[in-house]
Amino acid sequence: MSPHVLIGECTSHRVVDVCRRLGWGRMWVFRNIRPIDGEQWGFDNGAYKAWADGGKVPMTAHGFDGAAYMRRVERAERAGAPYLAVVPDLVAAGEESLHFSLHWRVHLPQEWPLYLAVQDGMTPALVGDAIDGFAGVFLGGTTKFKRTAAEWASWAHARGLRFHYARCSSQRAWRDACAVGADSVDSSQALWRKSMLNAWENTTAQMEMLQ
Repeated sequence: MSPHVLIGECTSHRVVDVCRRLGWGRMWVFRNIRPIDGEQWGFDNGAYKAWADGGKVPMTAHGFDGAAYMRRVERAERAGAPYLAVVPDLVAAGEESLHFSLHWRVHLPQEWPLYLAVQDGMTPALVGDAIDGFAGVFLGGTTKFKRTAAEWASWAHARGLRFHYARCSSQRAWRDACAVGADSVDSSQALWRKSMLNAWENTTAQMEMLQ
């Protein structure tokens, strides 16, 4: 079975029609969440965008607007339970990101499927028992860090957790995500232009044929 697809937050009729037809969901961050019937949507914390907008410099806890984030959490609760929710993290910040996520986890709706974002510098050995209380592992980090996908997927599945391959925006990433048995993937690439949305539809169909 191919991974569940989450594309970026968008409410255009064209994108919504594709999501409804293919069973895709959307990864919501800043906009008001408007799920369609039966949509398995995701809730992200905006850490990657902040990191990218900041010139991809190491993030710190001081750069995270916790008050604004909690307001988004309250809005998300009114939309229902998500397919996954990424606990706040610090991109490419290793052990610091782990401690940051553990701090924030207790402030989020405990009935939500909360995912721990793993980042450059983190290993399964480092995470250890800290994964208790999470529903899944969210493979974040840099493109180089994505090479550890197989290790993280195996580790997560051995513990009965789901595995999400974040920022899956290339044919190679798609193949890797499918090869390691990712339960879900996300990318905003399909929203860049119509040709990319069509390419994502075609890639999804091809991957399903190979299952």
